[in-house]
Amino acid sequence: MSFFRSLRRLHRAPKSSEGRDGWTEVAWAQAGTDFYSHHFVALQPILNRRRRIFGYEALYRSGWENRFIGDPDLATQAMIDHWLLHGLDQLVGDCRTFVNCTRDSLTGMSLSLLPTTVVLELLETIEPDTEVLAACRKLKTLGYQIALDDFQLSDKSDELLEVTDYVKVDFRISDKEQRKDVLRRLKKSGVTLVAEKIEAREEYETALAEGFHLFQGYYLARPALFARRKISLSDIHHFRLAEALA
Repeated sequence: MSFFRSLRRLHRAPKSSEGRDGWTEVAWAQAGTDFYSHHFVALQPILNRRRRIFGYEALYRSGWENRFIGDPDLATQAMIDHWLLHGLDQLVGDCRTFVNCTRDSLTGMSLSLLPTTVVLELLETIEPDTEVLAACRKLKTLGYQIALDDFQLSDKSDELLEVTDYVKVDFRISDKEQRKDVLRRLKKSGVTLVAEKIEAREEYETALAEGFHLFQGYYLARPALFARRKISLSDIHHFRLAEALA
């Protein structure tokens, strides 16, 4: 049994669909070569201070290998498709699920097609210009929460922090003093602090001691890969209609 499955049993995390056309967790030994006939997604648990599952980060995958190299805009659009057409909600349930967002997906408002349990995670490459801030404010009024990935203090971060619910701090690239500055700046802001890229016990214990609220990284759980066999759009519409009638 994988560590991800044991976490699901211990903390009542959502179960994967086990049907022929459902999302199924894929072990490396099960990986096949025919990746064109499948959709893929990886889920990495995000834990609270009691090491219980708070939510997940949903990561687009383009094949059997548990990694992604490609266009971030296409990856974000694929994640939207997974929710709307391929039943990703069956896998994550009503858990908070972080999804990486690009500038185009924000300003184009395509993210408003997702359920409001999705946390919109802004990539660190996004410049917080007027258009981006306006899109964030509008999405907030629709009920979405916003996270900042790989956060570092800068002159441009103040306005963005006003619409932010979660701040992720990368333990691979930040040192103690940098984290101390972030913690001091955000102490009374109401923002939830997420320690990410936690890859050793010492880092986890440091993050606990420094006052982080949530934790994500290989030390706690690696992303689990899920696959689902592709079906035609006509079949998808048929299934959705059957669900609605039921």
